[in-house]
Amino acid sequence: MAVIGTFGSFTAARLGIYASQSSLNVTGNNIANINTKGYTRQRMDLVSLHSAGSSRYSNGFNLDIGYGVLADSVSQLRDPFMDIRYRDEQSLVGASETWLKNLQQLSHTLDEVGKGNDFGVLEKQFNELANQLQQLNGAVGTPEYDTTVRSSAEVLCQLFNSYSKALETVADNQLETLQGDVKTVNSILNRIRGLNEEIREAGIYHNNALELRDQRNVLIDELSYYMKIDVRYSMEPLDEFSSVEKLSITIADSGNPPIELINGIYGTQIEMPEKTAMRNPNYDPNFKPADPMNPTADEEKKMRKYVSAVDANGLPTQYTDEEKDAIEVDNAVKGSDENRLWMSLQPLQTEKGKILKDANGKEYQTVLLGDNTIYGSLQSMREFITEKGEFSSELDMLYDPKATSKRGVPYYRKSLDSLAQKFAETLNEANQIDFDKVMNYYKNDGTNFLDQNGNPLTVQTATFKDLADALEAIENDPQYVTSEQKEQAKQLYKLENKDKFEQAYKELEDLRQNGVLKPEYAYYNGGVLFSSSGDTNDPTGITAKNITISKGWSTGDVRILNTKKPDTVQLDENGKPILNEDGSYKMVGHSTANDNVAHIVNLMTSKIDYLPREVDANAAGDKRYFSGSFQGRLADMNVVLSVDEQATGTMYDSYTIKALNLDNDRQSVSGVDLNDEATNMMVFQKSYSAACQLMTTLDSMLDKLINGTIR
Repeated sequence: MAVIGTFGSFTAARLGIYASQSSLNVTGNNIANINTKGYTRQRMDLVSLHSAGSSRYSNGFNLDIGYGVLADSVSQLRDPFMDIRYRDEQSLVGASETWLKNLQQLSHTLDEVGKGNDFGVLEKQFNELANQLQQLNGAVGTPEYDTTVRSSAEVLCQLFNSYSKALETVADNQLETLQGDVKTVNSILNRIRGLNEEIREAGIYHNNALELRDQRNVLIDELSYYMKIDVRYSMEPLDEFSSVEKLSITIADSGNPPIELINGIYGTQIEMPEKTAMRNPNYDPNFKPADPMNPTADEEKKMRKYVSAVDANGLPTQYTDEEKDAIEVDNAVKGSDENRLWMSLQPLQTEKGKILKDANGKEYQTVLLGDNTIYGSLQSMREFITEKGEFSSELDMLYDPKATSKRGVPYYRKSLDSLAQKFAETLNEANQIDFDKVMNYYKNDGTNFLDQNGNPLTVQTATFKDLADALEAIENDPQYVTSEQKEQAKQLYKLENKDKFEQAYKELEDLRQNGVLKPEYAYYNGGVLFSSSGDTNDPTGITAKNITISKGWSTGDVRILNTKKPDTVQLDENGKPILNEDGSYKMVGHSTANDNVAHIVNLMTSKIDYLPREVDANAAGDKRYFSGSFQGRLADMNVVLSVDEQATGTMYDSYTIKALNLDNDRQSVSGVDLNDEATNMMVFQKSYSAACQLMTTLDSMLDKLINGTIR
């Protein structure tokens, strides 16, 4: 402009006063909010008031000065790149912290070192049982020692039951926690969507709504703990002349295009129902067949969302994209061991229910979240509740290729089940004799002895004999060189003939109750020591939750066999067997050998192979995951838990420190610093005083000019 007008200088001074006062107000607001969570440091944006035109009476000697300063707007000091880095790190913190807390919950249950004397409660009871067996070994035929062993074994069973119940409680509690976390995330998404609406409305009236943005940033930070997200800012056109800022939030690394959580004033909600349709693990929402009218079988697998039929192994054989025709599975049912914890997203919609449409005018649909779509606290929690580690099935591995390396509470429950099952199976087998050796299948009159159903026992005998012959054939098979190879082959055979073995157990019990013992085995009182119910002698289906002393052992009908050797027939002076009055052979007193008790004692410390399919028929792995004693398996579980906890703790510490450093860096930009604000306060106070002094000086000059000139 040309030289400033006579009273224009007053305007420049007045604007300077306003600018300094406004800047002081912003400084005061920063200081007042120094402890406010999420507050972003504000700054007064000042611009010079200048005109590009020239004065009407300007000439070549005029100087271009300006009209003063304007307080243009208030902005926030924030670094978007630092926000991105911090939120990415927050998802790592959320994932590791949640997993660590869950492992610590397991430690409270399974940490043997921290319980009882010596090495722990369960470990101590194994030692106690071994000691009682040792005493029985030295006192063959003494009933009270058998009772002592039984009492010790009963306590061990109760501990198994207690541990299993505790693990089940952990799973149920964490399921409730996950459901609460889902509600929390839904609340955060709702509030962000609502703030977007308020900020958008404020933007229409050219209001930056800085406080609302602070609230939104706090919520976005909280959301990044539960899942890894990407935040994007864009301009939404209102008409051809104006636009407002729009915030969108997507799930990071979720494909192209990414899965949206927030799109401006549209938002979604997470659903995790108790029951849901079984999903097709091969489904690809972005896949398009070469010929849409004639897709191939492999293309069909990728196109259909849900499974309508499965084979014997639970693998999908038929697919459908209609949820109502799909197989229904447990998803978030309390107490269920088959929960999938699948989540899905509702269509993006406004608060009033208007659904967002795509570029083609089609409304957005429900989005299925896969096993590995999200990352953060939510993912860690669902994996802890569902992942089985080495016990994962082929279907589990289709949904998550890394399933066998993730050990959640189901892994530890199945590990405990495996230990209880192997313990019971080993001692039960050691306390029984093949019934084709001990039973007399005919009555004294030569007729068949019949079972409760009226069937000849010779028909049932074939079941036991076939099984025994098969196991003996494996033992003598030259392809199995080592005892470990033979044992593993036997275990696989038992798995493949599981139903046949279960039926044999029932038949054995019928024979024991109703059959006639051969004279040389008249002493026999062996049988099943552990069963799946205290009211029966059925050892099938034993788990840590249901293992108990068998009915026969608890009532005294079954005792621990000191030997499996038959009694010796008494001979006369001519070497011929002496007969009893009923025509049976007269036996010499039963052997007092203790070879079988010694065998059972050795079994307590023997090396035994553990296979995943022994405890879960659907497990994909058929290789042993451990070989050792019962107590060795218990110790291995604790070692696995301890190593996982230590590794997770190390990662958590690393992520936490990095996130803290990033937050400090972010706060150095966006946080309020008292030293900076004090400096600004002095600067603006001086500029305010200077502007006031300018006003006084101009007034004095004009007074001199006007009044002094008149004189």
